[in-house]
Amino acid sequence: MMFTLIVGDLKNSELVIQDLKDNNHSVVFIDIKGKKDISEILLEENRIQFAQLFIAFTEEDHVNLYLCKLAKKKYGVEKTIALANYPDNMELLKQQNIDYVICPNLFIKNCIDKFIFRGEGKCI
Repeated sequence: MMFTLIVGDLKNSELVIQDLKDNNHSVVFIDIKGKKDISEILLEENRIQFAQLFIAFTEEDHVNLYLCKLAKKKYGVEKTIALANYPDNMELLKQQNIDYVICPNLFIKNCIDKFIFRGEGKCI
């Protein structure tokens, strides 16, 4: 069973958490709502040192970058995923050895492009 630690808000993380659990992951979620920062103590209390996958889904790209770099470099987490709220930040995040970068705004833009400009009916 793979252990995954997710930091973010529940609204953006709920479907991901359920999907991971459905695929035999042990998931711990840290809700950032009401927290000013995510400390290393909080991460350690939630067992980051045992995580094989770390996901940063905050609304601040610089926080996602920091958390993923910390997870990988200090705690040896094998795979990291960061949310890029702004498409301009995707390259920076990728250059910092984050394994996967997700940009919802870019995804939406690409779907609209497929629907309107290319006449395709599906967006995946």
